[in-house]
Amino acid sequence: MIALLVEGLFHWGFSTRVITESAGAQYYLFPPPSTLIGALTYGISILKDLPECELIQGKKGSNRTISGAMRLQNIVKWATFALSDELSIGGHATAVGYADFMRSFRLIYQRGVRHTWDQQDMWYGVSSHGKVYACGSGFKILYLIDERNLANLSIDREDLVRAAYSIVRLGAKEGLVSIVRVDRSDSWRVVDPRELERLEIEYYFPSELAEVDDTTADRISLPLLNTKLWEFRPREPPALHDHVEYFVPRRLAFIARAGRIRVNKNKVRGVVIDVRFGQRREILIAPNEVLR
Repeated sequence: MIALLVEGLFHWGFSTRVITESAGAQYYLFPPPSTLIGALTYGISILKDLPECELIQGKKGSNRTISGAMRLQNIVKWATFALSDELSIGGHATAVGYADFMRSFRLIYQRGVRHTWDQQDMWYGVSSHGKVYACGSGFKILYLIDERNLANLSIDREDLVRAAYSIVRLGAKEGLVSIVRVDRSDSWRVVDPRELERLEIEYYFPSELAEVDDTTADRISLPLLNTKLWEFRPREPPALHDHVEYFVPRRLAFIARAGRIRVNKNKVRGVVIDVRFGQRREILIAPNEVLR
């Protein structure tokens, strides 16, 4: 297994809408793992001239449209995210959710049967689109890669770095980013938190993996990492309960910011991984399945 550290800047922010919503969808305050994998997929697609989506013929003539991110389901074992003061313009990384005006009316977009006065309750009104404003804020993405499966895409370690530098957005196409630095490493080890004087984590992780000091963390919901997220109109669409609770660094009121989560101890399902990038050290908590 190798680790890939990608660092960059948001131009204005990003938009990743809640999976169970459509019109007037709200936002995820942090880009979920599926979005991080999708961003790397775009880089690989550009590098290897692969389509971003594929049409797969199923049984009985039915077709399925899937995202190219499905190619990485056996390659990226874990992906996590953190805001970073180091690269931020002004030295502080922050993110604020808001709703962007999208439509003032919808009747013309609805089917003809709705174009009557007795259907006016279904005409709806103003709608908005959830976004996260993080102009000039720095971020870090840490991928854990199963190197044995890279050959399935005919790529090697150097290709992986080039693909990371080719990431241009997180979430919706307007969420432009600039990648500043990419590092890879196979120098990692599993650590026992008791070996460390204090264990503090910058990256988000599922709350079921560790016990933390609640004064240093907040809880948010992100979508369960599932292949349904990368399929257009899956047979069983993601549901509201297809979410997982994550720990993120403590917010300042409604403002997300860079910070550290103080971990008291990891649980049975969680593993603490210490990765070395030269003189740098990045510590994360991941499900123990990533080591299998």
